[in-house]
Amino acid sequence: MGSCQSKEEVEGRLTAAEEDIKQEFELSKQALKDLDQITRVPHLLIEIRSLGFVEIQGKDTGGVYGKLDHWFKEHWHLEDKTVDMMETCNAEQDCGCCGFSSTYTMMELQEHHKLCEKSYSMGYVTIYGVGSNNHNLYKARGSEGENNMGKLTMQLAQFLTHECGWTLQVCDSGNLGWRGEIREQQMKFKAPHPLNMIAPLVMIELRQVGYIEVNGEDKDSIFEKLGSFFKTAWRASQIQNDPHYCDLKFQTSAFKKRGSEGENNMGLRTMELVDFMVKQCQWTMVTCNTGNYGRKGDQREQQLVFRNDEFVQHGVDHLMVELRTVGYIEINGLHDAEDLRPHLIEFLTTQWGCSEYTKWFWESDEKYCDLKYTAPPNLFFVNGLTNNLGRLTIKLAEFLAPHGWQLLLCNGGSMSPDPRHDPNRILREQQVKFTRAPPEKAAAPLLLIELRTIPTSDDPPQWDGVIEICGPDTNGVHAQLHGFITKYMNGSLPQFAPGNCDLFYVCNKFRLKPGSLGEDGRWGGYMNGESNLGKWTMRICDFMVDHLGEWDLIVCNSDNLSRSFRHGSGDNKYYNSVAAREMQMVFRHRAGGRGVFMSSSNVKPLGRPPLQPPPYWKDKGCINGEVGQKLIPGTADELAWMQEILDNTFKNKVTRDRKDGQPLADRFVAVQCIRSEHPQLWDRYAERRKVVSESCRSAESNFVIPKTMTASHSLAQRCTHASVGNPANQAYLLHGTNPTSAVAILSNSFTVDFAGKSAGTMFGPGIYLAESSTKADEYARDDAGGEYDGLYAVLVCKALLGRSYVTEQPGDFRDPVLNGEFDHVLGDREKAVGTFREFIFFHDASIYPEYAVFYRREKDGRIMPRPERETAPPVMEMAEE
Repeated sequence: MGSCQSKEEVEGRLTAAEEDIKQEFELSKQALKDLDQITRVPHLLIEIRSLGFVEIQGKDTGGVYGKLDHWFKEHWHLEDKTVDMMETCNAEQDCGCCGFSSTYTMMELQEHHKLCEKSYSMGYVTIYGVGSNNHNLYKARGSEGENNMGKLTMQLAQFLTHECGWTLQVCDSGNLGWRGEIREQQMKFKAPHPLNMIAPLVMIELRQVGYIEVNGEDKDSIFEKLGSFFKTAWRASQIQNDPHYCDLKFQTSAFKKRGSEGENNMGLRTMELVDFMVKQCQWTMVTCNTGNYGRKGDQREQQLVFRNDEFVQHGVDHLMVELRTVGYIEINGLHDAEDLRPHLIEFLTTQWGCSEYTKWFWESDEKYCDLKYTAPPNLFFVNGLTNNLGRLTIKLAEFLAPHGWQLLLCNGGSMSPDPRHDPNRILREQQVKFTRAPPEKAAAPLLLIELRTIPTSDDPPQWDGVIEICGPDTNGVHAQLHGFITKYMNGSLPQFAPGNCDLFYVCNKFRLKPGSLGEDGRWGGYMNGESNLGKWTMRICDFMVDHLGEWDLIVCNSDNLSRSFRHGSGDNKYYNSVAAREMQMVFRHRAGGRGVFMSSSNVKPLGRPPLQPPPYWKDKGCINGEVGQKLIPGTADELAWMQEILDNTFKNKVTRDRKDGQPLADRFVAVQCIRSEHPQLWDRYAERRKVVSESCRSAESNFVIPKTMTASHSLAQRCTHASVGNPANQAYLLHGTNPTSAVAILSNSFTVDFAGKSAGTMFGPGIYLAESSTKADEYARDDAGGEYDGLYAVLVCKALLGRSYVTEQPGDFRDPVLNGEFDHVLGDREKAVGTFREFIFFHDASIYPEYAVFYRREKDGRIMPRPERETAPPVMEMAEE
């Protein structure tokens, strides 16, 4: 709290500190504003903290903050954080000779004291600076670390992915406090992808104390499959779960540990589970992180999240290498990498100077890992909290790449083997996961960036902020990062830098806040409070992925340590400490710098029921006009109809519009579809339908019927009313695009004003739709990398064809449509040159984009490889032949 001084000295110090904070806040605020203005596709971080808070970091895009605000308050009963713990002058004088001191008081939260974009509290904030948790949201009990953080994580992940369409990229846990009982769960989300609205998630947590907990969606009978695996492979028994803590729970003695330096078999068990989920259940591993509970941090916890996207190829091999600064390297998953074994051993022994581990006489023959090597004393660099695990991670990845192994995930952990007598001895561990990949893909350069706060003093609390960068200078990225760090983060290169990384910066932008452990009176110092590392982490991710446009984020995980947070005796109630916050990001170079696009939007409700909504709409909010839009996963029947459209309108014909240079597939295979219920767009369409129907009273016998209407009988029925027929000549037509753009168009529809901005205007600047899946595919693209690489999209739209102005020759024919004589232009290049017919519209309201269909290209029964190209297509494309 500071030593006693005169009242004027205390107040002067606090006033000066407050002015410094205000000045720094204004500088950071402007820097963040400048960055966000040029960010199209941001990253988002949400942190759940057991002390009673939820925090959001990152640019607000697509109204996601508003959606989260509504969800947090409705489902979790969170409150806006409006007060904070602040240092003030102590109004009570001591005995008269010691003068005044500072104290911490709850005060109104000022803007310049906010360290994150948005923060919530679990109930009111108490005088100890923690959330009261009066709705009992976060739960914990017992002495073995049981808690409901995993359940909360999956509830939030399901909302962000299924309802908002964001991609869960990483979730990682951290432990602080006397026994690691203070929990922090960070979830990082990246650019929305429509298929995330369909694919379910499940989290499996392995706890070394003897429990397995499962949370998430029980899709594809995954709970039953997991139960069978745990019982067979690990001799686990299912026990009664408390539904407030987890969805499924098992007890097992399969998790082992020995010695005083953290040896355990959690890595071995983790890889067994990964094999089962990926190869047998066909789920994708999304993320894997570790936690360290207990006084020493030696009660290991492993969280794994998997996604059921069955339309992605699975069955790949995985390998894990664990680097432990205590002096060992452990490998698991070698049963899938026997071809790699001799090369890996040669690398460890010749390049890193390791030797095969020789067990001690007291060790049993029980297997703890597939392969273990002892590292030489000079391999691991450790100086306080600074280490070279990041550099070693990159070096290991560079070695494995030519052998066909690609870095997938990495995460760090730590333990204190002797917290009572040597609290500042921290053993660091880095788990690095790899997956098989073509060598040319695995060889893409990596870059690791780590942010740290390094404690330098407990009283007064002080810390250094540093940024470490490891990896080659690909396309001048070092200079680009140097410009970013020095301009926006006030970073600088010190005169003397440790040799643990390629670039080392000192940075004064990282801030921490004080906090208390609660009613027991223990003071947590700056260990338990809020920090702004997440805010800068998200902006670095935005800069690398969106601004530079040639990097993909593959890892973003945090760790929390302190040089003294586990010191003193067990009954020591008072201790000051400064948190060592760390954030590690790994980026992979994306050759060609292809763009990334958003699919998120914030649609305003119509405010009244739309005109004649389709009878198959499901969402009552949309039927009543109270909801802006609802995206509904397609049923099995609807997916079958989409396949009929793709198959029955296919034509073995190539035009000059197939610009990617790839041969034509012989089949397009639909893997998923989404249907849009959009009251505002439907209301506009229905009003236009009345106009077209009236103008076509005498023209029905001359209607042109597109081939899509005979391709799928069930879809054609949706265009015909039982009593009045189809007076407006409604039909389903196709528009090729990429998956994220497809969902953007479902939300915003097409705009004639944008026509011709990207492709062409052979028949006038209008909205071009096709009756053939082959023609639509000429304009389809996959997204720029990511989990669904190689999946294309086509929009299946309801369109008001009415009367057709038919032409075989190019020209601008919008006038006959705009003056009301016709309702669209039919460019009949099929009759002219044997290619395709296209349907061009000049009224926005004539089209209702209803389905987004995601498909893959196949030839001879095999998935075609994705074509390489320099850039991705714009969000809305207009077709030309």
